[in-house]
Amino acid sequence: MNESQYSLHGLIGSTIRAMIPIWSPDQTPQDFKLHGVEAGGLWLESQDLTDKLLSDLGIAAAPKTVVLFVPYQHIHFVVGLVDQSSLSEEALGL
Repeated sequence: MNESQYSLHGLIGSTIRAMIPIWSPDQTPQDFKLHGVEAGGLWLESQDLTDKLLSDLGIAAAPKTVVLFVPYQHIHFVVGLVDQSSLSEEALGL
């Protein structure tokens, strides 16, 4: 595992889970693809948003994908995955 896996920059191109209240009023974390990291926030792609936009436009596909800039003040938390196994200590009796 390298140090970049502990930074948002190390997660660019991967799917993350984040809780963004303006995106999810019921406070449920959503999946996003992280496209970029800036000093003020994150560039995110959402399949749910893409589906809604395509539906609203009455089309099934588009030549480009929408990514949105979300300022950090609108993000409650981000969850990423690192390349190592996860174990349930409780299930293993540890």
